[in-house]
Amino acid sequence: MLSGKRILVAEDNEWIAAGLVDAIIGCDGVALGPAQTTTAALALILELPDGAILDANLLDGPITPVARALCDKSVPLVIFTGLGLPPDLQRLHPDIVVILKPAPYETVIRAIAAHIRER
Repeated sequence: MLSGKRILVAEDNEWIAAGLVDAIIGCDGVALGPAQTTTAALALILELPDGAILDANLLDGPITPVARALCDKSVPLVIFTGLGLPPDLQRLHPDIVVILKPAPYETVIRAIAAHIRER
């Protein structure tokens, strides 16, 4: 489903991050990360991801700077969170796909794959 696509994973929960990485690999994708902080996620953008799966809040705060950097580079992304979008990100990018936890990893992978295809 992902056919070699490079997917940035930013998730601070180790179990969820591992599940996402396994799901990406299982769909023939390449996982970048996981990053547990916005700083680490911003560094992974330099590896030119084809898409991204982001938790809304990481260990060092909201994912907003990472999402904005990805949007500026037209990298498709999906927010996988229990909280929804941070308000400032919702105002700037109301079209970002949000999947609320708990949801099957397959749902998240299908969503990012579809978003990449649309691009």
